[in-house]
Amino acid sequence: MNEQLVNELIAALKAETEAKIAQTEAINRLAESNEALCGVIIESLADDADDEKSGSANYLSGKPRG
Repeated sequence: MNEQLVNELIAALKAETEAKIAQTEAINRLAESNEALCGVIIESLADDADDEKSGSANYLSGKPRG
């Protein structure tokens, strides 16, 4: 392999490594976002279950449900 091809290969590998690092960071941000969203959904479902148990389930307008 001549020197030019070796340099091109090194540059391509560096670019690939940088892209993989960026991709990993993006995946980690997505995972953190999904985890936070799951927490909000679980909390909301728990609040809804508490409202249904207490019998005070109302719409946002204040009118009772059902």
